[in-house]
Amino acid sequence: MVLKMTTPAKIIIIVTSLLLLTGCWNSKELDELGLVVALGVDKSEDGKYELTTQVINPSEIATDAPTARPPVSIYKSRGDSLFEAFRHMTEKSPRKMYLSQLRLLVIGKTLAEEGMMPSLDIFYRNHEFRTAFYVAIAKNTSPEELLSVLTPYEKIPANKLMRSLESVESNLGSSKAVTIDVLISQIRSKGQHPVLPGLLIDGDAEIGATRENVESIDAPTKLIINHLAVFKKDQLVGWLAKEASQGYNYITGNVKSTVITHPCKDEGVANVEIIRTQASKKANFKGGQPSISVELDVEGDVGELDCPLDLSKAESIQKINVQAEKEIKRLMETSVKTAQDEFGSDIFGFGNVINRTDPRYWKTVEKDWDNQFKDLKVDFQVKVKIRRKGNSTQPVSKES
Repeated sequence: MVLKMTTPAKIIIIVTSLLLLTGCWNSKELDELGLVVALGVDKSEDGKYELTTQVINPSEIATDAPTARPPVSIYKSRGDSLFEAFRHMTEKSPRKMYLSQLRLLVIGKTLAEEGMMPSLDIFYRNHEFRTAFYVAIAKNTSPEELLSVLTPYEKIPANKLMRSLESVESNLGSSKAVTIDVLISQIRSKGQHPVLPGLLIDGDAEIGATRENVESIDAPTKLIINHLAVFKKDQLVGWLAKEASQGYNYITGNVKSTVITHPCKDEGVANVEIIRTQASKKANFKGGQPSISVELDVEGDVGELDCPLDLSKAESIQKINVQAEKEIKRLMETSVKTAQDEFGSDIFGFGNVINRTDPRYWKTVEKDWDNQFKDLKVDFQVKVKIRRKGNSTQPVSKES
């Protein structure tokens, strides 16, 4: 049965439907907004929050032709709180700051050492912020200087830093890209303290803020991703060097690809390209005391060979496997020793492993876990398997 509607009934339905359509009641035109791609936060000596924003200049990004103006602008403000500092930004910026495109949050040394959790509240609470942006620490420089450096190849410095963080994590394993939600989760955790990547300026910061920095083949000032910042809860307590940072990533199963270089017995070096890793952690109890076993399975290829080895022989492949296992184990041991002896900070999540294994025991030690962690025994088992040896079974220099 088909119902036939009269014209007045149709009009009533159409009008009612229009009333239910809210439209874009809070929409903003693009030319009214300042697109913020990076933020820097620190504290001054007088306790004020210092806020730095890196904002895109749309007209410079839209064209490939060289212009006299930089692709981004820097705006700075101060306030008793970050929320107030954001509002003070309107005194200098002609546009309202739009935060949904944020790529990177850089935290300064003073704020990181004091404790950054209160400052993170606005970035997690405010609906304008997405949780996909990365957080990093400015090492040996200020967030303002770091965000002022113009970068070659990438017009927008924040994009350069974001992609460099991802690239170093994926291809070298000496750093780690951390998003805001992961950071807050680890700060709240009672069984794992967080780490954050370090950002450094290599060169003169003043030159880096000028067009001169992107007008030469070899930029005199560069932005570098290096080292991992170690925290206890939300307070910065120190830094892991490159090797300890790599060891941390092996233990936490965060190495996607990297290179292991080790000297040969007689002469030269062998390089193994790590192409896959799988890590697991297990808590064991003996005499009422816990220990941790870390098992790491590694697959790799021979990337470069300058040793008098014949890769057609199984024993030669086995020699490389053993040497790579020793080197990876050394890196992991270095990382744990540094975290235990220098910082007393369980950045590996061993406490979480113990909690999952024996929650009753964990309740007796969780309040004193930082001290318990210093004496925790950790065993490593590394298994490396070379999959491919390349097009040659011997060094090119040795082939006849």
